[in-house]
Amino acid sequence: MLRHFIIQLAWFLLPFVVYGIYVHGGRLLFPGRRPKPKFSVKTLGTLVACGMFLVAGSLFTFALLEGESADKEYAPPRFEQGVIVPGQFQ
Repeated sequence: MLRHFIIQLAWFLLPFVVYGIYVHGGRLLFPGRRPKPKFSVKTLGTLVACGMFLVAGSLFTFALLEGESADKEYAPPRFEQGVIVPGQFQ
């Protein structure tokens, strides 16, 4: 579960990282040629919207690709001979 949260957080932060590399990388490669960009509410809104779009797309992809098929039957966890057998699809 934590792995999924970290993956979604990474997808959300990806546009911010790319924008930061674009802004600071351009200033490092061409000093004096590019003025310092002004960070506005419109830029922040665009980055948040892109991040949310990436998260929604990855959640949709996870829903399609992960999990078991619908024709399998779930056997719940059980206790057999002193050992807990985890639940599984059969």
